[in-house]
Amino acid sequence: MPIRVVAARQDSLARQMLWRILIVASAASVAFATVFVALYLDQLKATRADASLNLNRMLATTWENAMLKRDVEGLREIVSSLGALRDIRDVLVLAPNGEVRFASNPVRLGMQLPGLVASTAGGMATSRFEHGIEDEEVLRSINPVPNRTECVPCHGPVSSSPINGVLVIDYDATPVRQQALASAALFAAAGGLVIVLTIMAVWWLLRRRVLNPLAHLDRAAGALAAGDLSARVEVAHLDEIGRSAQRFNTMADALQRELGRHAAHRKYLQDLIDGLPDGLRVIRKSDFTVVSANRAFGEQLGLSATAGQPCYLSSHGRSSPCVPTMVRCPVAELHEHGQVLKCHHRHRRASGEEFAVEVHAGLIDVDTEQGRERYIVESVRDLSRAASISQEHRMTELGLLAAGIAHEIHNPLGSLRLGLEAMERRLRGRPERDDRIDDYLRTMDEEIDRCLQVTQRLLMLSRPPQARVQPVDVNPVLADTSCLLAYDAENRQIEHILEADKAAPRVWADDADLRMLMINLVQNAHHAMPSGGQVTLRSHIIGDEVLIEVEDTGVGIPEDDVPHLFEPFFSRRADGEPGTGLGLSICRSIVDHYGGRIAVESRPGEGARFRVSLPRVLE
Repeated sequence: MPIRVVAARQDSLARQMLWRILIVASAASVAFATVFVALYLDQLKATRADASLNLNRMLATTWENAMLKRDVEGLREIVSSLGALRDIRDVLVLAPNGEVRFASNPVRLGMQLPGLVASTAGGMATSRFEHGIEDEEVLRSINPVPNRTECVPCHGPVSSSPINGVLVIDYDATPVRQQALASAALFAAAGGLVIVLTIMAVWWLLRRRVLNPLAHLDRAAGALAAGDLSARVEVAHLDEIGRSAQRFNTMADALQRELGRHAAHRKYLQDLIDGLPDGLRVIRKSDFTVVSANRAFGEQLGLSATAGQPCYLSSHGRSSPCVPTMVRCPVAELHEHGQVLKCHHRHRRASGEEFAVEVHAGLIDVDTEQGRERYIVESVRDLSRAASISQEHRMTELGLLAAGIAHEIHNPLGSLRLGLEAMERRLRGRPERDDRIDDYLRTMDEEIDRCLQVTQRLLMLSRPPQARVQPVDVNPVLADTSCLLAYDAENRQIEHILEADKAAPRVWADDADLRMLMINLVQNAHHAMPSGGQVTLRSHIIGDEVLIEVEDTGVGIPEDDVPHLFEPFFSRRADGEPGTGLGLSICRSIVDHYGGRIAVESRPGEGARFRVSLPRVLE
């Protein structure tokens, strides 16, 4: 099952972890300080409350003694003295009905505070923070003085008067809170310092054991993803991250080996298809894109690379797909797996030159990452190259045949000439010599010369082409071609007419190639005259070129066939015989090789004229 990778905002893990540690530490510090301050404040309050309560109880004891002794003034002095102590705001002695009987601040005398008496209904002394008489915050200690037997004469029975009064001491709460906050600030600073040191230690350890190894692993993974198969991670510790680094290195080794095997196999397959003499390309059917091609296909088009281009652009020079009604397109016609198609196209080289090709195409289905795709596999044969190879075969075979015939004929003719010369010497001094014998001998010698000239022409035709061009006389080539094909012309009732330029034109070419060119053109003229006629061979000098014409009086060429005459394997012989379709293609190949031009003029029923222009040798 494929792994889905969700795109996320790129961020630094170190930055994320640092922020998280700071946030967590800050939150923990605030929470710790809050709890500590609250606990410390409660503890401080409890301590002060206990002290206040003890002082209140001591005052209660003093008050009881003073009351028993009827020492009212002494009690008043005690209350005033206590009220003068630091941090004590008020000291009050309340009657059971809530009236203030004694107070450290005389202003409070006579005030009614029944609520304070009511808060002692349980008879227990209390100490707590609350608002004072002037609405300020105070630590108030309230202690009810219970009624006792000794006090009954003045305060009445215990059942009706359970308390003799209430002692109230109010402490100023501000110093308590200031002390609590100061202590809390000191502890918070100490705690903050500890937290900072802890964060630094954790951060250092985190960077050394987590973040830095992860950064090395990330850089190695990035380099591997970018194509550096040698990227590896140094393993410093065998912890979880170290083991992950080991697994990464193992994975990278396996990936490098697998990609190496894949590249070697791909190169092996590419070398196989590059070794094919014919062009080969693979076209994605869905969008006409060439996904692969061999070297021969690129050489056919004169391109260094064709993969990635649309097929109609690389081979036809078009900006849009070929019209299926105008040309047989394998991409448009093949629809079933295993279906094949053979057709002929005209491809365009990078130079703009068009050439004929034979295409064998088939359809295949391939499973890819995007799903099942359909591809067209084309084998493309360059017919002009096939014609050139056929020309070489014909030249080789014709050369061997001509050399063999010339050798077999030349030697007997040489022997005949030697015998004829010996006969002439023996008859030369005899008085009874007959003039008719001399005529016979002269005729025999002339015929032997003609035969020897034929063998010389055959030997010149069989000579292999030279690597470099040289000046070649055109007129002798025309004459020799006419002589070599004279027997075929006589059998077909064809007359050869030679109209050679008297200026003896010469061209830059190879003698054997020029003779093959003329033989093919004259033979083509013979094939166009099944009922006999005339073939005229002409040579003209026109500026820097030599014009060679081969004109016949045959059946002519249909207008639709003219554009295809020089295509390999195109044959429309008027004599009804099957042809190879290579003769005129070879002619064009020879003319193009020497920088010339070849053209044809024809009308059906009026014969045809082939015009060859070749560079002239300037004197």
